[in-house]
Amino acid sequence: MFRFVYSHLNYQLTARIVRATEAAVPRSICLITGATAGVGRATALELIRRGFHVVAAVRNEDKAQALKTEAAALGMPGDIDYIIADLSSLAQVRRLAQIFRARYPRLEVLINNAGIFPSRRTTTVDDCETAFQVNYLSHFLLTRSLLPELQRSERARVVNVSSSVYTLGRFDPANLQSERRFSALRTYASSKLFVTMFTEELARRLTSTSVTVNAVHPGIVRTQMMLGTTGVFRALSYLSLPFASSPQEGADVCVHVATAPELTGISGRYFDRRRVSKIKNEFDTRANRALLWDLSTRLVEGTSTVSPRRTA
Repeated sequence: MFRFVYSHLNYQLTARIVRATEAAVPRSICLITGATAGVGRATALELIRRGFHVVAAVRNEDKAQALKTEAAALGMPGDIDYIIADLSSLAQVRRLAQIFRARYPRLEVLINNAGIFPSRRTTTVDDCETAFQVNYLSHFLLTRSLLPELQRSERARVVNVSSSVYTLGRFDPANLQSERRFSALRTYASSKLFVTMFTEELARRLTSTSVTVNAVHPGIVRTQMMLGTTGVFRALSYLSLPFASSPQEGADVCVHVATAPELTGISGRYFDRRRVSKIKNEFDTRANRALLWDLSTRLVEGTSTVSPRRTA
């Protein structure tokens, strides 16, 4: 009898240790920015449903708690953690990476999803144009900072959310952050062009590693960002409403590129929904991609000799 009780207790203790270890080091970890609204929120919930441990980088803790409560209420097999970070601050992006490293030994999937569409030119605490920094530069820094964690995974994927409007973007080192002339649509389009160029350049630099990098266009999606735009783009947004996809439909491509077994080893591509599409922008050249990388590195390291000019 004593042996039976001892054996049972020992089994229970061992099971608890195993469960605690599995909880501490989840099998598949995904870090996603902009996870409390739109496509990002739908992507996070779908990955949790598939059993991922999702780490959401968020600005609003209440929204993060609401997302966590919803996932728990639905009884999803995965779970969610969150880290507070504002991508308009490079210091907070560095802190985000530090906190992630302290909590987790590796990273299987990084989804750079957060984005904004400002109607006027503003600058961040780092004196960068806001859309340039939030949509592109902070994700450049975050990805670079977490490369060691990505490379610790057997196979890791970076998914950068771009947009088909990248075709309207321009790469002009003398007007990189709309210093000379601001256009809401052109500035947003350029930030998405930079995301696409960064994707290709990083994929080239990671050729000999187990990390793949791809950009995705989720389609025209009904989101608050879409409906909150101004000017011509606002009119176009409302005209496209009958044809727009839901956030869940928009999330499909993010989840597909992040998880599909058939995409193992595929890198440096641009997915328009689930289809690989040829990148079409005259500024997207190998020389420009390398120059953008160099300029971005100088900005995040604080060594840039070009300081963005503020506009009224």
